[in-house]
Amino acid sequence: MNMERIKKLFDDFTFHARVMPIIVISIPILVVGILGGVIRDNWFENSIWLFIGIALLTITSKVARNLGKDFEEKMYKQLGEKPTTIILRFSDDKLDTITKQRYHKRLNEFDGLELPLDKSSETLDDDEQYSSAANFLRNYANSNRDKEPRVYQELKEYNFWRNLYGTKIIALSLYFLIAVREVILAKEFNVLQIFLHPYPNYIALLFILVSMFFVALFINKKAVNQKGFDYAKALIEVCERISVDKRKAETVID
Repeated sequence: MNMERIKKLFDDFTFHARVMPIIVISIPILVVGILGGVIRDNWFENSIWLFIGIALLTITSKVARNLGKDFEEKMYKQLGEKPTTIILRFSDDKLDTITKQRYHKRLNEFDGLELPLDKSSETLDDDEQYSSAANFLRNYANSNRDKEPRVYQELKEYNFWRNLYGTKIIALSLYFLIAVREVILAKEFNVLQIFLHPYPNYIALLFILVSMFFVALFINKKAVNQKGFDYAKALIEVCERISVDKRKAETVID
């Protein structure tokens, strides 16, 4: 099953946000299966690993989202609020004060919104206003993806990294089990030989260990947080591109 056939089974967002994380964590498993078939001349084993990889791809795409959502709730608690709310606060410095004032003035043109225009007038109650403003912009951006492609792209990137981080523990657990299996299958196991002469006996083990290292190091909370704020910034910038007539005609505050 090639990538184009897989894409046809899912819509664009689902493929990028739910399926791609599973593909990423499945690649090392598939590679180990192929190496087992080539080096050990055991294509039955290879077929089993390929089946496991495809099964992971098709069965756990929804699991990836659920794990990602669980992490998202924890992330919001650690941050104190959603990135969209945080970035609108004057107490946050991800946007300069002048830009933030301009955004607040624009957002105040929506019925029901009264965002503060400086830090001295900002209170904790304003978080509800920030959340409402973000909801409006989100609804508008989702309804106008053709006009706001960057918001949609940042949303997909955020969901990809969120779900990928959610599956991190599954990936590391699977890789660990595969590494243990490779150690058991190795003849006269020698740690030094893994790095000095990995081929052919230790190449699969070395590959899975490197995969574990990269997953543990690069798939982290910092990356997810950064993508969350990238999406928040792109979403809030939408307020400057909505025409006056559009703002009056489509004011719907949740």
